Amino acid sequence: MNKRQFWTMAIFTAFETYFFNDAVMRESYLAAIFWTLLILRNLQVSYILGKLVESIDQQLNQKKRDKYKK
Repeated sequence: MNKRQFWTMAIFTAFETYFFNDAVMRESYLAAIFWTLLILRNLQVSYILGKLVESIDQQLNQKKRDKYKK
């Protein structure tokens, strides 16, 4: 994830959290559920991208170690 994607996701998550809190305070629970789903989607995307980056790092480090063993 590059910086642009990170900041875009962070800004959207902040906006969604704001609107979620607003909906809860207004006792508009249907809207709160909607915003909750959007926030959970962002968290899931972040988790998957984190796992992907971790896997890529492990493979690159393994190749680097194998290269130095030869």
